[in-house]
Amino acid sequence: MAAADALGAERVLLGAMRSRRPKDLVLKLIGQLDHRAARRVAMAEADIAPEIRCALIRAAARRPAALSRTAETRTDAEREVILAASQAWRDDVWALLEAPPARPLWAQLARDTDAGPLVTNLLLDRADGLDDLVLLACLQSAFAKDPRKDDLFSGTLGASLILARLVKVTAQHPRAFLLHGAGLRDAVATAAGEMVNEIREEGIYESSWDTFEALASVCTTPAVLADAAQCLCQATPPTWQQHPTPEWTAARSQAADALARNPFCPAEALARLAPFLSEAAAARFIEHPDQHVREAATRIADQAEERIRLPQPSQPTQRTRSVGPPVTPDDTLAQQEDPAAALSTFLPLKGPAAYRRETAQAILDSRYVDISHLRRLPAAMVLAHTAHAPAVATLLLQELGDRSKAWDRFRNSTLRLTPSAPKTLGALVEEAIADTP
Repeated sequence: MAAADALGAERVLLGAMRSRRPKDLVLKLIGQLDHRAARRVAMAEADIAPEIRCALIRAAARRPAALSRTAETRTDAEREVILAASQAWRDDVWALLEAPPARPLWAQLARDTDAGPLVTNLLLDRADGLDDLVLLACLQSAFAKDPRKDDLFSGTLGASLILARLVKVTAQHPRAFLLHGAGLRDAVATAAGEMVNEIREEGIYESSWDTFEALASVCTTPAVLADAAQCLCQATPPTWQQHPTPEWTAARSQAADALARNPFCPAEALARLAPFLSEAAAARFIEHPDQHVREAATRIADQAEERIRLPQPSQPTQRTRSVGPPVTPDDTLAQQEDPAAALSTFLPLKGPAAYRRETAQAILDSRYVDISHLRRLPAAMVLAHTAHAPAVATLLLQELGDRSKAWDRFRNSTLRLTPSAPKTLGALVEEAIADTP
């Protein structure tokens, strides 16, 4: 639409709205607006009926012509222009959505056939504290089962996009699994299935192993984790690469560690993963209840001990170095005047997410850990560590008592946790007892 025509349509629409012209005419005029004009009209008028406001937002959410797919090859300058236009478009739609009069319309707009995808993405990415109705509508829109097949969302690439999206959404909106658990678990299973099918047929690139880490951070289905573990054990490099490189092997080991850390990973999968685990990760499972897991983990530990006895090369490679969390071993802690206090110096957890999880696991495995440490560690990891179940039960009985509302809150909070959730056990308890008599 030419600039003059757009401006004319905008002026006619404002006149029609102010003179209370028939609704059908107003809606027809709105259909001629672009996102900039729709934003200006909505900002210019304070008293707009919900149906008209929805129509303005739908008009703004239509993809601008400048962003339509045209030539396959573009210059860097053209790409910059397109990127700026895309950002301006999304900003205009968000400005309409975040206006207070539009907030009651969020659930309806998220379910809209045309505007829904953009509205959903903006709400999940930019809005905080979504209520249950809106969040559920967004999750149903974002992770709906679409019978249409898009090659972009198949195979390892599609799995990486979907799982990365799930990681981000569940981190920003912790209630996601509680509200739409079945749908999200289906999305995880579908993405995992696409990934492992392609890997079994075509192999896997070194750079694609991090998709397993994303899967491990959101998957709560043992069968899916078992299938992923089997795929990892049997995986080969892509067909053009004859042998695994050290980098490829190291990336697989990191992916195996991530799957093994997931508390929903079944024992048979852990036994499969054991030969590919790093030494630090394998050491956690030496006292696992399952005999096969214990035996596999012990073999890794014995092999590591044997390597220590052998003469060391003057220039060890990156693959032979073992880097673990800086938690003092129990034998050293035993020499301290107060071992528990010494262990407390590693709290609160610091560093990158993976490093914090390594440190938390090392603290949980220490024989000097007490309830003060457990309160400050990630609840998902504490609750998955069976050795601490009696101490956790005692804590909950003391803190929650006979308050049924507090117990319900705590149970609901634990259902929302993903395996990599950073929220501490103490925070969950405090939330549960807040405002309860």
